[in-house]
Amino acid sequence: MFSKTRNPEKYCILFFVLLVSFIAPAGASHLDALNNSCIDCHKTVSPFTDEQSRFNEIRANHTERNISCSLECHEDIIRKKATDNFQQWTESGHSAYYVTCDACHGGDPRAKTEAGAHASMKGVDDANSSIYFKNIPETCGKCHAEELDHFRNTMHYQRLKSESRAPSCVTCHRPHTFKVLKASELTPLCSTCHNPTDHVATASVPKDAKNALEEANELQGEVVKAKNAISEAKAKGKDITSAQSDLDKATGVLNDIPSLWHGFNLRDFDRQVNSGIDLAKRAQYKTSGVEPTVPPRTQGTGIVPVLGIFAVIYLIRKR
Repeated sequence: MFSKTRNPEKYCILFFVLLVSFIAPAGASHLDALNNSCIDCHKTVSPFTDEQSRFNEIRANHTERNISCSLECHEDIIRKKATDNFQQWTESGHSAYYVTCDACHGGDPRAKTEAGAHASMKGVDDANSSIYFKNIPETCGKCHAEELDHFRNTMHYQRLKSESRAPSCVTCHRPHTFKVLKASELTPLCSTCHNPTDHVATASVPKDAKNALEEANELQGEVVKAKNAISEAKAKGKDITSAQSDLDKATGVLNDIPSLWHGFNLRDFDRQVNSGIDLAKRAQYKTSGVEPTVPPRTQGTGIVPVLGIFAVIYLIRKR
């Protein structure tokens, strides 16, 4: 019961306001998702496959018997056996932004029948389909325009269009899960083509790509450190103008990483990311009043080693 000093109606109104404020930010996109027939249907088609249900029963039985390995043993198996596209989508970034099935597959999300919803859709093997493997980049590019612009200038894209044997967006990001790969996941994926046997480009690509993403993670960490350092310096009344300028440039590089990465020019990517790291570190040092001496990073072998090689060749020939 409310005490005499409290007003029940006041609390009811407050609860209603909080509820509205919670729902409102989703806006029209959220409402569209709620009225989307793709979601209405596919969320009930196959929440669990028969195989998934069987493994779930095994897990429950093991848990009841205090068998400690049950989750560890069967969690990965269930994931691998999962074929429910809706479940994968609900755990993806697309779901968080209400990018629904029709954005990629087409169809009519307002239709209330299966035939009506699927009427304009084309199969994955139809060359005119939005999900035909050669058309995947353009389908993704409807939202990810900058990434597509960079990807179009790559050998991956050219071979995909001409030879039909190159990776596209879903090769790395996987359909329905749309995950962003970690650095540690790149090596086996890139090695499918870039290996000593197939001689596609250079076999060092998987390692170079892994290192590049690790540097991108380093840049992200340095930007966070610089932001914290500048906040502390500002609180102490220090002049942060120059440091903030460096941080803004470093942040610009960080924001460009997704589009830069899709150009698959690892040397240029490395150069720009390392430039961002240097800027973020310089911003940190400036807040302490000490100007850093940042050693320049070099690309390739450099002129001195090259001259040394020529000198050795000359001496060998002279002898």
